Amino acid sequence: MIDEALEVFKKIYDKEGEELVVNKNIPKDGTYILVNIKSGKIIEKLNIFYDKKTKDIEGKYNQYYDYIRAFDYYSNIIGTNKALDLPRKKIHSNQLYSFFVKKETILKEDLKESVIKYKKNALNPEKRYKGKDMEIYKNIENDLLPIDKETGEKIFSWIEDNITKPLILEKSEEYLEKFFIKIEKDKNEDYLKIFFVEDDLDKSLELFRNEYKRYLIPNIYNKNDYNQKIENKIYGLPNTNMTLNSDKPFLENKTRKIGIPYLVDIEEILLQYVFYNYLIPELKQGNNFIYFSDDKIIPKTNKEPCPSEAKYLLNASYSKNIDIKNFNIISKNSSKKREINFKEILPEKNNNSKIEYGNLDKVMVMELVDKFFFNSLLLGNIFNDAEDIKVRQVELKKLLINYKNGLYKWFYLRDELEIKKSIKKLYLDSIIVNIKTEYDKVSINNQFNLGFCLEVYFYGKSELMEEIMNVKEVFLNHTLSEEDWNLSNDDEYFWAVGQILSYINSKRNTKNKNLDFIVPILSIKSINILKERVFNIIKSYAHLINSKKVSRTISNINIYEPKEIKKFILLAGFTADRALYSSSKNKEEEE
Repeated sequence: MIDEALEVFKKIYDKEGEELVVNKNIPKDGTYILVNIKSGKIIEKLNIFYDKKTKDIEGKYNQYYDYIRAFDYYSNIIGTNKALDLPRKKIHSNQLYSFFVKKETILKEDLKESVIKYKKNALNPEKRYKGKDMEIYKNIENDLLPIDKETGEKIFSWIEDNITKPLILEKSEEYLEKFFIKIEKDKNEDYLKIFFVEDDLDKSLELFRNEYKRYLIPNIYNKNDYNQKIENKIYGLPNTNMTLNSDKPFLENKTRKIGIPYLVDIEEILLQYVFYNYLIPELKQGNNFIYFSDDKIIPKTNKEPCPSEAKYLLNASYSKNIDIKNFNIISKNSSKKREINFKEILPEKNNNSKIEYGNLDKVMVMELVDKFFFNSLLLGNIFNDAEDIKVRQVELKKLLINYKNGLYKWFYLRDELEIKKSIKKLYLDSIIVNIKTEYDKVSINNQFNLGFCLEVYFYGKSELMEEIMNVKEVFLNHTLSEEDWNLSNDDEYFWAVGQILSYINSKRNTKNKNLDFIVPILSIKSINILKERVFNIIKSYAHLINSKKVSRTISNINIYEPKEIKKFILLAGFTADRALYSSSKNKEEEE
């Protein structure tokens, strides 16, 4: 199905050319040096570092940065198993006009043998290739500019005079600090990259492109031994996102005539290669959600919802290689646009809160669902497999595993069906997890409030919200009344129990006045046991009760016989404003 993504990419690539990919290239951290071929002098020395937090590139405003970025793109090897200094794999550039080596390698290794091998293969590629490799190289050789061996000798003389010999004669670190760049201990894995250029940098750019093609075409396939020639066209195994090689024969399909997973022609494999190079900078910047419309590629982070015009979504991550997680077709947005109205049904009473109530856009919904229901651990794990989810709290991890697929479909694929069916269970389950792990009244009210508004969004109403709003008003009227009153249903009973327990909790002589006080009650499944437990708690704290309003409520609780346990009404009554206090001074209203 990734073919659809490649189709869209090809449309854009055919129009914009290689610059589409080259201009996105983020050079690896290191010191970049431009050396004039004729004079042997250093034109520019530039440190480039990518800040993963700010997504900024140190060095990008340098006058030579655009050239360095392009030279870098055209000089990278496909992988160390395709290096020109095999079997040493110390030099990571692909042509005679560039020289890439890790600084730590300079400090620890003798590069002499690597440079000799590199020079031999860069100046004499025909001696490097054999069999099918040579066949592919011969197919492209006539389309390339001939190798300028005289220039090549100058370049490698410079490398020998300024890199190889001095590093043998002098201490590596001292020499580098004097001539190139100071090596910081925490950055000694970054690169030293040297580019050898003409006076005319645009001319050099053409030379780099030429040598890039010389390297790329024979090395683009996973291994040319797997190639098959069909009707004068060579088909082979892509090197992208595939790890089949002679060391891993178990990846072959032994039941087919051709055991290789799939073969493609050179045009297709080159398209895949540049597409992967296009993706890498986006993934490095945290854009793991790559959307495709008919003619656009729209990279997004996990905090951004599905764009309206998107038709496909590719999820991927990048470490040393691209790991494509999945590819999905996006549901058509046929439903009318509906507002998600966030209301404060149960006040959170937190002076430090920055929550804004009102209509929510999709970005805010994603942020609040992540924060309130999953302790901000959902979005970072939303397309991870269960074994890759790094969450310490077992209950929270279970919650995440149970609901992440439905939320993924809603947030990123516009598919509401699965999460709509389970939205009430989701927010109630998240409240249970909170009770077991956090004991936080404020966050539970936030969970209730968000859950209510999402139920209203999906179904037009929330029965639990209506029950709570109704019983909240009825109970408040009871407490304000001068006349006797009675509890008339289970909702009123459990709300009253929650209010009384909240009142007692507020009067207890303890610093911890959170939910741990009622956690044992919420796990009781027998009405008789629950009623007895509530009675015993009230009896134990009777000395704290000095209000007629509270005493009257307790009398009504003791005489009412509930039929069904409604723990979420009890919990909401416990976390809500206490009607047993006056609204003006937040003190008991003595009668």
